[in-house]
Amino acid sequence: MKKSIGYILLASVLMGSTFPIQKIGLLNVDPLTYIFLRFLIATFFSFLIFRKNEIFHSIILGLVLSVGYISQIVGIKYTTASKSGFIVSQYIIFIPIFSYIIEKEKITKYQSVGFLFSIIGSYLLSGGISGFNFGDLLMFICAISFALHIVLITKFSKIVDEKHLLSFQFLTVTVISFIAFLIFRKNIYVTPISLITIVYTAIVGSIIVIFLQLKYQKNIGSNLTAILFLSQPIFSAALSFILLKETFTFKQIIGSSILLFGIIISNLSNKKANLSNKKANHADT
Repeated sequence: MKKSIGYILLASVLMGSTFPIQKIGLLNVDPLTYIFLRFLIATFFSFLIFRKNEIFHSIILGLVLSVGYISQIVGIKYTTASKSGFIVSQYIIFIPIFSYIIEKEKITKYQSVGFLFSIIGSYLLSGGISGFNFGDLLMFICAISFALHIVLITKFSKIVDEKHLLSFQFLTVTVISFIAFLIFRKNIYVTPISLITIVYTAIVGSIIVIFLQLKYQKNIGSNLTAILFLSQPIFSAALSFILLKETFTFKQIIGSSILLFGIIISNLSNKKANLSNKKANHADT
């Protein structure tokens, strides 16, 4: 359990690192072009590394992931960055719903408290939300898609080897983003710096992160994974401070602290369960 939690946290750190790096890359590249090239590269390397691939479940994951990324990219044009960050982070609200419907996974009392603190922390970290527009609606669709993707990863990785669920998933995102690319008639123009960030997000943010999710998420469940992944904006903000010289406001520092507290609270149920198991094993001996 501790090993799985550690690797999911590592995945969160790696995913968090992609946001400031991606921000640098998007300075001179259209977002749809960026997504298309990112997943094209991820597809190429995943087919190269993982020779055996399962199609059906991979395509489902790819379809859900495509909806999330495209709705996020289009939605950001119609809303603010702070609002989009907060709304997308609310995938934690939808995950327990999908987990119960799909996996029959019940939320623990510690996770309930953790979710509550996570929502409050996300609100303070992102700057909150005021008003509602079309972009906000797309961001909610994005949040729902990411939540469903996390739950389906937990479910599918229990029945299909994790190495077999990457290639066609990325290929599906590549095809759909390319179709969107053609619809919006974007031109491919990539600077050397942008290409470096695209390769990084493709290998680290796509292949490595999703592989870690597929391998270890099934051991801890979707609900705890969701809360652990809320550490992403903290790591992202820290790296943004280093690379982009962005600063934390007092409200964001409080929000980050509350988020971390929510993550710690959510893990108490696992520690309690481990102690109970140790006592049971000791009694048996």
